[in-house]
Amino acid sequence: MNRMSAESGEAGIYIVDQNYRIIYLNDMARSYYPNLKAGMHCYEAGEGSAPCPCPGKDSGHMIYYNTSSELWMDVSSGEIEWPGYDLCRLIMFRPVSEKNKNLFYYLTDNTVYDELLELNISANTYRMLSFQKDKYILPEMDGGLDLLVSRSSDSLIHHEDREAFLKFWNSSTLLDRLHANGRILKGEFRKKLVNGSFGWVCMIFVLFRCGECEDAIIMCYVQDISRRKEEEEEEQRKFREKREETDFMTGLFRYGPFFEKAEQMLKRKAGTVHFMVAIDIEHFKFFNEWYGEEEGDRFLIKIGNHLKEMERTYDTVAGYMGGDDFVVILPADSSLLDSLEEGLNGYVREYGGNAGFRPAFGIYLIEDLSLPVSMMYDRASIALNSIKGKYTQRIGWFDPGMKQKMQNDQVLLSEIQRALEKKEFIFHVQPQCDMLTGRIVGLESLVRWQHPVRGLVFPGDFIPLLEQNGFITYLDVYIWEKVCQLLHRWKKEGRKLMPISVNVSRMDIRAIDIVAKFRELVDQYKIDPKFLEIEITESAYAEDYELLRNAVENLRKAGFPVFMDDFGSGYSSLNMLKDVNVDVIKIDTKFLDMNENSRTRGMGILETIVRMARVMQLKVIAEGVEEKSQADFLINTGCIYGQGYYYYKPMPVETAEQLLLNDHYVDYGGIRARQTQLKLEDLFNENITSEAMMNNLLGAIALYEVHDDLCEVLWANEEYYRITGDNIMETEERRRFILNKIYRDDADRLLNLFELAHKDPASGAEGILRRCRLDGSLMWVQLRVFFLREQDGRCLYYGSVRDFTEQVEQRQRLESSQKVLTGIVKMTGENFSFEDIAKEGYKAVSDIFAKMIPGGLLGIYCEKGFPLYFANKEVLRLLEYDSYEVFAEDIEGKVGNILHPEDMKVIQENISRFSSPGMEYTLQHRLRKRDGSWLWLKTRGRVIRVENGRTVIINSCMDITDTMKQ
Repeated sequence: MNRMSAESGEAGIYIVDQNYRIIYLNDMARSYYPNLKAGMHCYEAGEGSAPCPCPGKDSGHMIYYNTSSELWMDVSSGEIEWPGYDLCRLIMFRPVSEKNKNLFYYLTDNTVYDELLELNISANTYRMLSFQKDKYILPEMDGGLDLLVSRSSDSLIHHEDREAFLKFWNSSTLLDRLHANGRILKGEFRKKLVNGSFGWVCMIFVLFRCGECEDAIIMCYVQDISRRKEEEEEEQRKFREKREETDFMTGLFRYGPFFEKAEQMLKRKAGTVHFMVAIDIEHFKFFNEWYGEEEGDRFLIKIGNHLKEMERTYDTVAGYMGGDDFVVILPADSSLLDSLEEGLNGYVREYGGNAGFRPAFGIYLIEDLSLPVSMMYDRASIALNSIKGKYTQRIGWFDPGMKQKMQNDQVLLSEIQRALEKKEFIFHVQPQCDMLTGRIVGLESLVRWQHPVRGLVFPGDFIPLLEQNGFITYLDVYIWEKVCQLLHRWKKEGRKLMPISVNVSRMDIRAIDIVAKFRELVDQYKIDPKFLEIEITESAYAEDYELLRNAVENLRKAGFPVFMDDFGSGYSSLNMLKDVNVDVIKIDTKFLDMNENSRTRGMGILETIVRMARVMQLKVIAEGVEEKSQADFLINTGCIYGQGYYYYKPMPVETAEQLLLNDHYVDYGGIRARQTQLKLEDLFNENITSEAMMNNLLGAIALYEVHDDLCEVLWANEEYYRITGDNIMETEERRRFILNKIYRDDADRLLNLFELAHKDPASGAEGILRRCRLDGSLMWVQLRVFFLREQDGRCLYYGSVRDFTEQVEQRQRLESSQKVLTGIVKMTGENFSFEDIAKEGYKAVSDIFAKMIPGGLLGIYCEKGFPLYFANKEVLRLLEYDSYEVFAEDIEGKVGNILHPEDMKVIQENISRFSSPGMEYTLQHRLRKRDGSWLWLKTRGRVIRVENGRTVIINSCMDITDTMKQ
């Protein structure tokens, strides 16, 4: 017989033959089951029948419930030899003793259950065996199992758990799942309490009996686990806080936690004066490109470790603000700043001492502890921004004047926006004249601001701010249309039309399709394009070369004359004029305003430009002509068109109209190019062009000799040295070998350029490379080389060089400024690409937003009190404010001050959960309007990280007040 355990005097035993007829039973078996008798079949015992083995089973063990005695039985069975019988089986059973009740209780966490149900899968019934009174809403004490499941899921289980509950209680798969999981299954759900709330319970299925001749019996334990759930959630919350409190890579406090820890530290050490130090690793994006992102991460980790050591040494706080920005608070000791700078520069020197990656520091002396720490950091950041790009100055100190300038700029920007709405901007015109006759050949439009209080405001007071903030395009398009309206009126009145030029800024080229816009304007006002002249500054050609070249070509194809303004301001070269086909170049006579020592050189530059234009059949206008001597000099050089105070000051349109009525003052033939028979090669004739003129004319050029993987500069002009920053007085050895100054990863690229130029002498080769200036700072150069000749294995090349650094940095700044826009676009859920938006420009984006977002846009920082980031006009209108300034002042700069108290906690919880960039949420809440009443809003928010590293939520807001009142 198989080994079976039984306690003497407690086990009931009976033996059956192969037909399940009882051939023996002991007294204990009779005491447990009085109906059992020798000679009967074990399964005939009726009510409270004894456990009966199933056919074909060799042995087994199970827990069996005796319904008559209401006792749990531990049952074992196995084969036994019995005199006179074949294939007999012994069945032994006993009540589960107190000490063995762990057979049940081990299934629960604290040996307590609130409900116990017996489930009969075969009969589709259940029975409630035990329950705790006045705790949970209970079903019927017994009944159909399917009804129990359906009614419980409908009314007793939390709606969010119903799907999982029904899957857990699915009777068609329950037995299979129990067998697959060792006869035990657990599920956790929220069950309704008698007070109407829900509490967490753990439901445990245990398979107690299952056989071919018996119904499958499953016990279901229901245990209260609400407290455990609360403890788990608290642990998870603490873990999330810890995880979100510090940056996993640097180990420093993240943006928000840094401010909290810093505030606590400053209060604790109120008697000590501190510096707030903002740190930025300039050009870190290029560091990643040069050395790889893994090395970039290691670089940041080294800085983080250095700041953590300072934390420990000086009992202070440091933070990682994202990207390449760090912050640390230090005792106000200048020697500590020196130590910090020296320590971080030490890590830079490990990568060759490249000055382009040297850290910059912005310092704010913490004197007023009542200021929010975030404001202290902002002031340190303002000081930091004041020295960016200044490689000889690496530490900037906050000056109160910096903040005042920012505030003044913000006020001015608000006034400009109002002025655009109220159409306070006008334009004056300044005539362009034939200096030989004094007659007017064209007009240039110049914007003015007719301020209601300050009177006429000149562009120098507001144009730089508009360019800085990207709003210049709105003003430019406004003036373009005003000029077209004037030309249309002149045409309608039967006047002869005089060409008027309008200015196009660098921002316009990136923000909108200028070709399409000008076509739209001339079509709308029925104007011949030849009367609308387009002026684009020379610097724009250098910064957006390909984009602008295509735009100029398309403008000229559409019939618009194109001027290159401010030619000679620092980017001029033959290559540019060869590739960008303009109609007129405008030169500034500022070269004639030099001192006595440099006046001759300035005159030479002007003469060079005029001669170059004459050779290339270009028309030339000189700007800023204020004296007769200047006009005479220009005429002598061959420039016959001028513009300036010597002829006419800018004047109102009405004054110009009276002037144009006198044909004696006007030449409607316009600007003509003087015809010459010079060819381009004539420029290299020493009788026409001096060496000084060639330096100004050709831009930066050099002759290179390449041999044995070495590259030498044999000769370079002055412009080359000016652009590269090299010193012409350097030793011959250091000056000649250019590979020493090219970044090592680009050395092969440089040699490859020469190889490509050698294979294609006609077209040459062109590429962009990285090199160091003499002061160690980084720069990007565009190099175009042409093969000249080869002798004794040495190849001679001609190369032209352009400084490409500003273009690269500008792209980086543009990417940073577009983060907010990207966040808003993604938040809308619309399906279009950001590249399309960049092409359409900010004006088009505004139109898209107007269609996609029916309410307002509100930006808040993810910080205590929710500081205001921005609010658009629609939000101001909903809250009944006339201006942004009044709104910001009313709420003291924090949106939290107008949040309904009942909604504050919900919003704080949601924002704490959705605080990682890219995450979104939707909420309904109330904001206090200006009159004190409450506005219900439905907001959809998206979390982004803005350029200063702070986390911001951009919210689209919809007024649902009427809906909530219903």
